Amino acid sequence: MKKIMLICVFGLLAGTVAWAGQPSSFEVVLEHYEPIRLALLADSMEGVSTNGTAIAKELRHLQAEFSDQRVGASGEVAETVQEHLPAMIAAADAMAKATSLEPARSAFYNLSKPLVRWREGVAEGERPSVAYCPMYKRSWLQPGTEIGNPYGGMPGCGRIVSN
Repeated sequence: MKKIMLICVFGLLAGTVAWAGQPSSFEVVLEHYEPIRLALLADSMEGVSTNGTAIAKELRHLQAEFSDQRVGASGEVAETVQEHLPAMIAAADAMAKATSLEPARSAFYNLSKPLVRWREGVAEGERPSVAYCPMYKRSWLQPGTEIGNPYGGMPGCGRIVSN
């Protein structure tokens, strides 16, 4: 019995060490989220499908191998992320399948809602800004503070609500 326990503990430690130094799932998702935001800002579908697929893939990996370290946040935020993974995966899949701007923007918003919550558990220096459009009543994440509204027709509409 002690041998089995020792093997299990070693396996957990080895997995933790193997994950060290890797980007968090939040970072990987943002790497693909930002090109989608920029495409939608430009009223383009270029790269939306490819990046939506990559986000869904990363979220599925996170779901299969869930840990606070991989999430890049701990405690309550990690629990919230785990709870919202199915909805985030569905939104990423919807972006991957979207063939026009409106369904892509809707899926982008459905992904953005839980990402804004996830962001709250990430170290402050690594957080993107949260922007909000009062006309569409939708939020999104973006680098910096210059508004780049992805929801269509009003690229400068909105305000930074948290940075």
